[in-house]
Amino acid sequence: MSAARGMRDDIVSRYGTGGAFPAPEALLRLDIELPWRKTEYLHAVARAALDGVLDGAQLRSLETRDAMRRVQQVKGLGAFAAELVVVRGANSPDVLPAQEHRLAAEIAEQYGPEREPAEVSENWRPFRTWAALHLRVLRGERLGGAEGTGAARASGG
Repeated sequence: MSAARGMRDDIVSRYGTGGAFPAPEALLRLDIELPWRKTEYLHAVARAALDGVLDGAQLRSLETRDAMRRVQQVKGLGAFAAELVVVRGANSPDVLPAQEHRLAAEIAEQYGPEREPAEVSENWRPFRTWAALHLRVLRGERLGGAEGTGAARASGG
């Protein structure tokens, strides 16, 4: 996770604008060497964004599972990334993240280990996304370290 964070931070500082990740057009022009197939995947995501595959309004108009399946068709985006794109990138307000293990741990901490996240989150409708983010930030503040770093970034802080 820290290596991935470092690569992302390097790309943002070298090629981004105003602290943001480079726009799709800029990503397609990048000829950088990243480990594994990361450059190929970044280019695939950029192309998908430009082609409208990752359009927030379109993704929000779909059922959550359909939206995540659509995002997973982009080379390099698996279940965890698809969930982040739909929940945070497309700004879907009422999705309980299922791939976020730290959220599940925090729900167990706050509500008891015998309670299922889906059951607990029913009371959060229609803003399950934001309640989940709130719990992740609380967990980060309480535990600090890598948990805190991820939570702060997730909240935009």
